Amino acid sequence: MQQPLSFYKENQYMQFYLIDCQSGLMNLLIFEDNTVMLFDCNVTNTNEQEILSFLKYKIPKKFKAETNEYVQEIDVFVNSHRDLDHLRGLKKINEKFKIRSIWDSGQSGENTDNADYNYYMYLRRKLKEENPSNLFVPVPSNIKIKSIGNADIYCLAAEEDFRENYVNELRAQTKVQHTNSMVLLINYAGRKILLTGDSDWKSWKEKIVPNFKDKLIKYENTDILVASHHGSRSFFTDEANEHIDEDANPETTYLESIKLINPVVTLISCGNYEEYHHPNKEAMKLYKKWTSNEQVYTTKKLGTICAIINSSGSFTVVPNRFYTNDNKRNHQGFEIRGGKLENGELKTINSGDEINVKSSLKFSIYSWGDILNNSDNIFIYWEVSNGGILKDFEHQEIYYKSENEKIEKYKFERELSYVGTHLLRCRIVNSNKKFDETKIFVVKGI
Repeated sequence: MQQPLSFYKENQYMQFYLIDCQSGLMNLLIFEDNTVMLFDCNVTNTNEQEILSFLKYKIPKKFKAETNEYVQEIDVFVNSHRDLDHLRGLKKINEKFKIRSIWDSGQSGENTDNADYNYYMYLRRKLKEENPSNLFVPVPSNIKIKSIGNADIYCLAAEEDFRENYVNELRAQTKVQHTNSMVLLINYAGRKILLTGDSDWKSWKEKIVPNFKDKLIKYENTDILVASHHGSRSFFTDEANEHIDEDANPETTYLESIKLINPVVTLISCGNYEEYHHPNKEAMKLYKKWTSNEQVYTTKKLGTICAIINSSGSFTVVPNRFYTNDNKRNHQGFEIRGGKLENGELKTINSGDEINVKSSLKFSIYSWGDILNNSDNIFIYWEVSNGGILKDFEHQEIYYKSENEKIEKYKFERELSYVGTHLLRCRIVNSNKKFDETKIFVVKGI
């Protein structure tokens, strides 16, 4: 089985994952030196097995000389704030992958009377008792707070932004734990990842933008934005306001932040819309307006989302489902066959070939074992994940083949439009024969 980021790896790189954890937030970062950071946590009874399996597969093993064994550990757990959907299930995580240190916002949560909150506070105390350096409460600063694996990390917001005499005023207008949510900016190889927790309009209007405007616009774009509060309107306006409307609510609405962030890709962690109305529909329009090519993606639709940044500065975002999956049945299977149209003649291309941009490409399915027929219940999914680089770096489109395309379902056609590595995913499901395989065809545009 070949995993999605393996199609993009160079010798040195940084990995990022927005884990599908339903209505919560979990970001996994693996730095160039294999330091592991988990930003927030939301492990529930329904997603526990899937998330723990995912972490077991992704977290690198490190050799510990003192115990003569290989272990999988989380070097840093970052808690943006102590709301339940940002620390739920941490005990289950710590039992499987020992947490070595904690970065804490210093801000208490909305509900402090539950087992998950109490466990987090217990672990926080325990790590500090073992070594005071195991607990770190960042202070927002223009100076980087840490460098990990050639990545510089800046804190743009935390509790230190708002002093005690300001808390009563905040409670009247916002959720103080959201206003004081930790915000981290990570810069690696000239690319930026912005982790916003549940930070709200007030934090951005009164502290982050005034103090860190240069950090946000220095490289023109934030390459990957993890949207605040699961795509809630609270990033743009007070939640007491019925709509995001600067004219109606000028004092409690702020849109300048998204214009300055100007992301290439916006990622949103959310569950079913009916549960909390996330992402907010008006907020989605704003995110799409200010994100390159409207590249706004949710875990609800794509599942876990991966990203890789190479030390050369190339980066891409791809759903975790872009992997090869062969059921090892010699009597049944399929492959994707590709061709390039040249002077009216279709010439064979192989997965991984370098192909000139503007080429007309045609793909088809070759199958065996009668998995494609007119009698079984068969589903075929074609999906593209663009990985534009150089002048085309803003093209990170992810899309399915449209049902309106006239070409038959066993085929896929496109013009190669961008420089970079692009993945074509084909999944075939034949429920009658219990067949479910996924194959990836790699196209390298030059």
